[in-house]
Amino acid sequence: MFTYVNKQGVKSDKGFVVQRTGRFTAEYQEGEKKISIELENDLLDNDKICEIIDANAFLKWDDGAFIPTEKQLEILQNFKNAMNFQDIEIIVK
Repeated sequence: MFTYVNKQGVKSDKGFVVQRTGRFTAEYQEGEKKISIELENDLLDNDKICEIIDANAFLKWDDGAFIPTEKQLEILQNFKNAMNFQDIEIIVK
């Protein structure tokens, strides 16, 4: 379940927040840990907004600590779910 924290961010009842921080950036945060994510804006063929992110976007936290593969996949799914809640599709390249 998601709730809006403002016009650009949502909070999950699972304990994470996804916040748009700029035109080409967003943050994923769990407690004190966060990941800054670069985005490329685009539109799908059906005119739905999408954001393109790098496949390596979730390799490490902003403090430099590496994230295990299983946790990376969990974070990616959390991020996708939060963005889909905001009616934005995520494409990983």
